[in-house]
Amino acid sequence: MRIASFLLSSAMFSALSMALFAGEAHAQDTAPGGAPPAAVAQTPAPREQPKVEDSDDDYKHFTVGLNPLGVAIGRYSLQGEYLPAKHHAITLNPFFAHAPVTVTVNGQDVDAGSLNGFGGELGYRFYTGSKGSNGFFVGPSFLFASYSQSAPTGTNTSAQASSDSFTSIGGALDIGGQAIIGPGVVVGGGFGLQYTSTSKDINTDNLNLASAIIAGGGVRPRFLLTVAYAF
Repeated sequence: MRIASFLLSSAMFSALSMALFAGEAHAQDTAPGGAPPAAVAQTPAPREQPKVEDSDDDYKHFTVGLNPLGVAIGRYSLQGEYLPAKHHAITLNPFFAHAPVTVTVNGQDVDAGSLNGFGGELGYRFYTGSKGSNGFFVGPSFLFASYSQSAPTGTNTSAQASSDSFTSIGGALDIGGQAIIGPGVVVGGGFGLQYTSTSKDINTDNLNLASAIIAGGGVRPRFLLTVAYAF
């Protein structure tokens, strides 16, 4: 009986030991095995999110604005820019001109009518900025205009018959800079040189400043000031 009870106890102890060992072995197999997958956590995927190139949605392909400086000489114009590719802009600047003409005779200003006309500039600009028409720029443009000189009101028919018209063509090269502020407000300025040739020779020595600038030809400096909106 003692042997039987001993064998039974030994068998039960062995079975219990085997069960405990099997449980530990299973725990060891599962515990380390679960750790490696947790260690292989892939975090680089979120780092691809900050793509600066996606900011092309904020790129301004069009700019429409005014040139306030031209008002000083009776030139009223709009300026449009289209950027088909980054840094490269096509510019269009239609304008209307109306300036009184005064002639200095014996130290006195005499009314000589007015100059009226229209024209435009077609050009190209290279911008260093990456938002649209911003940054430093440089570019040439082609100029064309047609004007007519009207005699003073109240003059006789012979004086009115002397009213004349002429055209002006030329080119310009400008450098400057523009900034895009906030959602699309554009402020810029610059300077350049232009050359124009008129279809008729006009003596501008005794003319007032505004009409002399409009009717004159040759090489002259020019100054730019732009207030616009980009979108």
